[in-house]
Amino acid sequence: MPINNKLIAKNTISLYARTFIVLLISLYLSRKILEILGEVDLGIYNVVGGIVTLIAFFINAQTTATSRFITYELGKKSGNPSKIFSECITIHILLAAAIIFLGETFGLFVVYKFTNIPPERFNAALFVYHFSILTLALRFLIIPVKSVVIAHEKMKSYATISIAEIVLKLVLVLLIGYASIDHLKLYGLALFLITGIILVVFVVYVSHTFKGYSFWWKWDKDDCLKIVSFSGWTLLGSSANTATQQGVSLLFNNFVGLVANTALGFANQVNGAVCMFVSSFATAFHPQIVKTYAANNFQDMHTLMCRASKVSFFLAYVLALPLLVNMDYVLEIWLGNVPKYTVEFCSLIVICSVIDATTGVFNTAITASGKIKGYQIAISISFTLDLVCAFLLLECGLYPALVFGSRILTRGILNMLIGMYYSKKNIHFKLLYYIRYDVLPIIVTIFLTGLPLFALNGIFDGTEKLFITIGISTVLCVLCLLFVLLDKAERKNVISLIVSYGKRKLRV
Repeated sequence: MPINNKLIAKNTISLYARTFIVLLISLYLSRKILEILGEVDLGIYNVVGGIVTLIAFFINAQTTATSRFITYELGKKSGNPSKIFSECITIHILLAAAIIFLGETFGLFVVYKFTNIPPERFNAALFVYHFSILTLALRFLIIPVKSVVIAHEKMKSYATISIAEIVLKLVLVLLIGYASIDHLKLYGLALFLITGIILVVFVVYVSHTFKGYSFWWKWDKDDCLKIVSFSGWTLLGSSANTATQQGVSLLFNNFVGLVANTALGFANQVNGAVCMFVSSFATAFHPQIVKTYAANNFQDMHTLMCRASKVSFFLAYVLALPLLVNMDYVLEIWLGNVPKYTVEFCSLIVICSVIDATTGVFNTAITASGKIKGYQIAISISFTLDLVCAFLLLECGLYPALVFGSRILTRGILNMLIGMYYSKKNIHFKLLYYIRYDVLPIIVTIFLTGLPLFALNGIFDGTEKLFITIGISTVLCVLCLLFVLLDKAERKNVISLIVSYGKRKLRV
């Protein structure tokens, strides 16, 4: 299973375009939903939707597990992806049924006993809740078919379906605004219908594009237990991550006040926007790392890991650098009146995002190996340590932004060391090679680009500074990518890809 650089580059472009379009439409869509539903009905939807989100906690774990096992089978010489796919379908049908059962029993009890919904809107809230449960069940059924598309690296098709989904949401939301029926009920029903349509689209696409995948019930005890066990350990890490983030939010609320929670909310939105673009590249290289591991091609896997780490850093850093230099001005444009702590919180969380992007490849590689128990326990401890440090810092009365300093050390640096350790242990990753050809060039890049940009602080300001720093940082980052981050062979490949792409465009 050799590395296909052109395919990774092509898929990255497709996923970047998809992310940009989805992000823009999502921002406009959020505004229209608020306008059409109003504050009260949107608040009701967020309440019942929040309960569903708690039940939906398994989705990320199941997506990781399903994608790993299908992709792994594709990479094996004698793999049987169709068999694993059928088993995943069986598991997800059972999970969807369990979600409906839990939602209509325990979840419904929570809605009746622990929500404060105006009596005149309670029936509408129940209607939306029932359809939210059904929507969640359909989302579980989408996971296996979507994983097949990603495993086969058909990212253009995946991106097209994702864009179609968000456009369909926008169209239906706009149509709801002209309806005389209860808008909240229509919105809940519309999301259910859209999810059903996307499920059908994925099923039809997989059936017609990939031969050998059959949608039939299959239960192999050993295989299914492996998949479920893998999901369970993945769930441990993701639940520790979520619990820690919610815990830090509660600590801010108790020690600092609501103003800190407001700043934290905006910081998480900035972090989410950066992560959306970085995850596009992660999705592009993930299948090839799993496939090279399955084929026992460890040399190419290690090469791809180093390359992916450098490029992921670049893609995050080229967005983060001008943002860090202009954070106060960017937030002023976005928010108008910038709440206290927001500039510091956003800046520090963006630094965390860059570290996460750089080291995310270790998580992918360890996931590919299937040996995740020790790794998930270790990062769960690291996440918990972040919460403990946040409590101690706030208890000592230190400035709230220092909490993110502890996050950089725990969730950033410590998680990186954990990932490096288990990558060496599980796949014999060459750490000294990584430090020499990735870590040191990254540090040099930060100094060569960061120092000139921050030196402009006292010379320019406002819009002038924003555009000047964007231009200078882009040029400096691209130069560092070509002549500092990439080695000679990688630089030659990149230039070759750019030239061939330019020639094709000229012919068109």
